Amino acid sequence: MLPLVATQNFTRSFFTLYFIHYFLILSIAGFSMKTNSLLSIVALFFVCYIFSASKDPSNPPAGKTGAPGETTCAQSSCHNGGSFTGTVSISGIPDTVAPNQTYTITLTHNSNASRAGFQITCLNESNNACGTFTAGSGSSKTTSNSRQYVRQSSPKTLSGGTASWSFTWQAPATLAGNTNITFYFSSLAANGNGAKTGDNVLLGTHTTILYQEPAVGIEPNEPNETQIALYPTPATETLYLTMPYAQGTISLYNMQGQCLLTAPVTAHSQLQVGNLPKGMYIAKIKTAQTQLSRKIILE
Repeated sequence: MLPLVATQNFTRSFFTLYFIHYFLILSIAGFSMKTNSLLSIVALFFVCYIFSASKDPSNPPAGKTGAPGETTCAQSSCHNGGSFTGTVSISGIPDTVAPNQTYTITLTHNSNASRAGFQITCLNESNNACGTFTAGSGSSKTTSNSRQYVRQSSPKTLSGGTASWSFTWQAPATLAGNTNITFYFSSLAANGNGAKTGDNVLLGTHTTILYQEPAVGIEPNEPNETQIALYPTPATETLYLTMPYAQGTISLYNMQGQCLLTAPVTAHSQLQVGNLPKGMYIAKIKTAQTQLSRKIILE
């Protein structure tokens, strides 16, 4: 639930206090005990109303990102009935992230709504919390059911159909098993009328990979490695290799330890890598004289 019900709280508070004040004056003026009791009940009703109707749009409850095991605002009937169209996305997370590295994430809401809020979490393939969030301006962090969340600390009015929040996320030092990491996020497209109807939810996900040395028997860099050049990195279509040896082989491994390319090489070779998935790789070069590994990135 990403409640945006706040625009009328001040009005409710004012009229509630006004009614209480009015009833107290009547009571003091000499109304009967029975009338006083009735007025007290009515006053108590308005007090309860103001507290129940004034849910703070700041810090919405966690667990509404649509991640595995979670619902959304629409599914929990907190906000529904809207027909706004749009998207929610994040930027700042590359296809491959480095252990312990901190990244600045920007979550962007684009729609034809008037107000927006958000919530995001990050899970590994076991659907457990992954990495560490730090809230930024206009957002706050909380933990629920061992999962971390960043959510709006105040809703935003869209400008040009857009609202955004920035915060940081630190990648974990290591992951057991598969290294896929998924961000789950939701954003409320609201009409800003102060009620919970006429709003709907936008959902998004983003998956990245944590770089870890694959267990493929790659040896540490050996002597003479400065004589071997593998460039450019990042590479897009072509990878160049120069070395002081007549021949050898090169193999490219992804972060799961899968070999996606093996090719013979000479002292001056070109490798076509444009058809390989983008991301970080380990290049293992073998010759009769030496073997070494290099980290490369394909974009």
